[in-house]
Amino acid sequence: NGCDYIVTLNLTLLPNSFTTLNETICEGESYTLGGQTYTTTGTYTATFTAANGCDSIVTLNLTVLPNAMTTLNETICEGESYTLGGQTYTTTGQYTATFEAANGCDSIVTLNLTVLPNAMTTLNETICEGESYTLGSQTYTTTGQYTATFTTANGCDSIVTLNLTVLPNANTTIKETICEGESYVFNGQSYTVAGIYTATFDASNGCDSIVTLELTVLPRSFTTLNETICEGESYMLGGQTYTATGTYTATFTAANGCDSIVTLNLTVLPN
Repeated sequence: NGCDYIVTLNLTLLPNSFTTLNETICEGESYTLGGQTYTTTGTYTATFTAANGCDSIVTLNLTVLPNAMTTLNETICEGESYTLGGQTYTTTGQYTATFEAANGCDSIVTLNLTVLPNAMTTLNETICEGESYTLGSQTYTTTGQYTATFTTANGCDSIVTLNLTVLPNANTTIKETICEGESYVFNGQSYTVAGIYTATFDASNGCDSIVTLELTVLPRSFTTLNETICEGESYMLGGQTYTATGTYTATFTAANGCDSIVTLNLTVLPN
């Protein structure tokens, strides 16, 4: 109507809502805010509608904590084992185990396990009776199978198996008899008196062949005949006939097979 129309506005200014979230997650985890998923450290905002119909602005300070990654390069010997996270391993391979780190995240341990072989050696050895063979700190003198364990260059066991054969020595006894004045040659030596003598030779198996000589020396017998004949007579000794005064000898074979030496003192009496 051309006059003043006075409007009175009672205005109420409602505040927006501001919220700050300080959150921590572990590497590999995610955090969702306002329909968005976050996996990296940063500051993010999202706007919602508050109960009063105004904006509710949420600021997210997200920290992503790293997982601990550890690699173990381990070596064991054949027959040994390695335990990781409650599991025991005996073969070469790569294994993982997950633990909880101090920051509450995963501590992932990767094990690169190498199993070194033990060295196995077999010795086939031969010795002679009376000899010995030493393996490790042990000395052996009888036929058998023996083992000893040493440390190889890689730090593992070196297991040596010894197959030991003890060859016998050959023992031979020779009983020989000679007569007084004779000699017996044995191993290049000449013996003339009774006794026991030994010599060592090489047997066909490479060991000793021990020969024992039991030598007996039989005595010769000596007989003296003092005989008298008359001139014109004769005396026979050992197939020989004697007619003159003198000393004569003849050799016969005695009962023991040796010489029986007879000496004849012959006297021829004149008629």
